[in-house]
Amino acid sequence: MRLSIQAEIFEKLPKLHSNFIYFENLKFKEGKEHELYDGLNEVFSRLRGHGGLETITEIKDYENLLEELGLKHAQVSTRSMINLIVSKKKDLILHHPIIDAYNYFSLHSLTPIGAYDVDRISGNMEIRFTSGVEKFKKLNKDTHEEVSDSLVFSDSNEVMCLDWVSKQSDTQKIRPRSQNILFRIESLKDEIENQKLIDEFTAYIQEYFEFSHMDSQVLSAENLEIEFKQAQEVLDRMERYQFYTDLLERGVSDVIVKEDLMADLVDGKMLKIKHGVDPTTKDLHLGYAVNYEKLRAFQERGHTIQFLIGSFTGRFGDPSDKLESRNMRDKKTVMDLAEAYIDQVSIVLDPDKLEVIYNGDWYDKMSAEDLLRLMSKSTVARMLERDMFQKRIEQGASIGLHELVYPLLQGYDSVEMQSNLTVIGTDQTFNELQARPLQENAGQKPQNIIAMNLLIGTDGTQKMSQSLGNYIAFSDTANDKYGKLMSIPDHLILTYAESLSRYSKVELENLRQRFAAGTNPRDLKAELALHLVTNFDGEENAKAAAEHFKTVFKDKKLPDDIDSIVVDESKTVLEIMMLKNLISSNSEGRRLIEQGGVSIFEGKKITTHEHTFKTGFSGVLKVGKRKFLKIVVE
Repeated sequence: MRLSIQAEIFEKLPKLHSNFIYFENLKFKEGKEHELYDGLNEVFSRLRGHGGLETITEIKDYENLLEELGLKHAQVSTRSMINLIVSKKKDLILHHPIIDAYNYFSLHSLTPIGAYDVDRISGNMEIRFTSGVEKFKKLNKDTHEEVSDSLVFSDSNEVMCLDWVSKQSDTQKIRPRSQNILFRIESLKDEIENQKLIDEFTAYIQEYFEFSHMDSQVLSAENLEIEFKQAQEVLDRMERYQFYTDLLERGVSDVIVKEDLMADLVDGKMLKIKHGVDPTTKDLHLGYAVNYEKLRAFQERGHTIQFLIGSFTGRFGDPSDKLESRNMRDKKTVMDLAEAYIDQVSIVLDPDKLEVIYNGDWYDKMSAEDLLRLMSKSTVARMLERDMFQKRIEQGASIGLHELVYPLLQGYDSVEMQSNLTVIGTDQTFNELQARPLQENAGQKPQNIIAMNLLIGTDGTQKMSQSLGNYIAFSDTANDKYGKLMSIPDHLILTYAESLSRYSKVELENLRQRFAAGTNPRDLKAELALHLVTNFDGEENAKAAAEHFKTVFKDKKLPDDIDSIVVDESKTVLEIMMLKNLISSNSEGRRLIEQGGVSIFEGKKITTHEHTFKTGFSGVLKVGKRKFLKIVVE
């Protein structure tokens, strides 16, 4: 772990000593609480009895230097704390031993001190003047802001402290489970007095904390670069933080509760990760793959993926986004569809490491009394908060009692499975939130939730759905997948890459930069389509699909591998398309014909689904943009 300081800083701050004290596995000693907080209260009383902030020369020295740096708007961190204690009469006790300890020492010594969670630091660090616009996240904020014209302490990714000794970033702040800590003390003392300050601080920390390793070093005009050795365990924690930070951002709408989940992941805890589906159709599409790709990334890191089949709940179905009740299904129909789901999911997830669970295993055994006890854990008012129920009420549509119970059943699944985390689409957030109080009531730690953005379909406007015909199915041929991906609107390129690709962080950022720079979107789509089809169908099939697309769409030629059928003149075009699986349903075929999507190659469009071909006809039927069939009528 390397740190450096710009030599130019000493032209403005010639006496500066930037002290860094590094601790690994820092843990508060039991039984020291009263002693620590007695010390804080003593320093609070001393400051309140002082003659006033303007008489504290140590603070004035730092403020004068801030003016010298052109940072008149900034306030020294020690002044901010003293203002709260003296002017606002606040006892600045946070009941977090690490924070309270360095706050005490900062107030006691009247020296600005920062503390940084090393697990969350990226790359090397530097104290320097900003170069253009950079990013900084204020304490307790979710997003970064742009900053410039400042003296900062930064890592390779962002500003960690703004305006020299004023504002610390939220990213590296000390959290309840922080344990590898880098303290930064900015001193204006001479070399001898500065060393006394370091010794006093380390002695103070040693009095209240245990640790496995400690080192201190100083950046000064004579020593512009320092380096700390780190245990492999710490390096592993830093790598996990960087990996999971990207994973919890890419394609993600919300994480509940993010701080708790990240702490578990950085600690290296192996999680039980739930994902549930109610089998309702035979084909999965890329909208589902958004969740499965996220699950795959967790699976590859050793986490257990609990793939829950709604063998019970699938019989009556999730009311989410439905403005009318679903039709009930029998158990056999649901189980037949479930088998097809598992086969298709195995394209993305490793089936040998997948824990497949059926909620019929507990609901089929649940008594009426047990069900009523479960229902007593929630209220009708709570269930009616669902937006689609509100829409039904407004429209005068019915709401079945079984539909009100559905979210509670989905939540209770997590109790039975003892899930730590669930990965879902945003439309399932309400249902999965029901699990948290149920798990607490059962003595379990509530699951965290990753809510993924819903994937927009190939039409570029509505979420991907079979009923809308804007989907790319797992079962589509490589040619069809590639062709459909090439048809998406340009504005979806980055969305599909973020949600579906296995690009590294660097590769994804490179794609963003090329898109912003005006690279031909067709070229970017071709790269993305090849990548995604490779993930589903293998590299050889993906390359063949790319060549097929070039032949059919760029060179305007027929592909070499056209399927054929021999029929008599009684067969309608709709029946022929169904026989050769060119459409998934009669309704899809009718819709394609109505939209002008079915024609004779280099000939007329078919205008009715009852169209037939006369005896002796021999030609190529084009269905949509990518499907061809040679028809011979005898």
